[in-house]
Amino acid sequence: MKTAHLFSRLSVYIASFNLLSTAELDMLIQAFKPLCSNRNQLLVSSSESNQRLYFVADGLIRQYSMMHFVDKPDIMIDRGFVLPTHFILSAASFQTTNGHALHAETIKRTFLLYIERKVLDQLFVEIPVIKLVILHIMEQYFFELERLNVILHISNCQMRYEYFCFHFAEHIQQVPNKYIAQFLNISHSELSRIRNRMAKGEQLYANHFPPIHLSSVQSSTLVGARR
Repeated sequence: MKTAHLFSRLSVYIASFNLLSTAELDMLIQAFKPLCSNRNQLLVSSSESNQRLYFVADGLIRQYSMMHFVDKPDIMIDRGFVLPTHFILSAASFQTTNGHALHAETIKRTFLLYIERKVLDQLFVEIPVIKLVILHIMEQYFFELERLNVILHISNCQMRYEYFCFHFAEHIQQVPNKYIAQFLNISHSELSRIRNRMAKGEQLYANHFPPIHLSSVQSSTLVGARR
């Protein structure tokens, strides 16, 4: 993918907030640097300091955390996926130079743009309104996390998978089955059975899903019959 196209996607995304003048937008965009990451590469690791804000211009990222115990096996907690034209954001990495709990790993070859924290801090001084831009980016990021979290609270495993397919239809084929199963907390065999049923037309919602309203989610709407 051409570098100019990457920057164009970032520019369109930030311009949608309607907060910056053309000159201010250009200054911010020019502070980002391009990065191409191959499949299965860690961008952010709990063992390393990485004070960067990443924009996924094209590709796909999975996020997860690791819980470490002295006398028990480590536990992986899936945090979901970052789609194209979205940011990867770790609050911990922006607050400390130590390692942090979030891991971000590419699922496929991914083209990114990133900005260093120290560069962003300088821009905050020169163009204070950029702080509002970052606030909007954080709001979008946490909105996506909430949307994923809502899906995980659906008790019926097929309904959970159908919701996931519906909301990530454009990218579902790019995510390996093992990551989908891990994220939705279902076994590989159960995922295969669900897909077989759906292939036969046995869908619970048949793609007519109620929208996810994060401010007014009711358990009666999202919780179906238990498996």
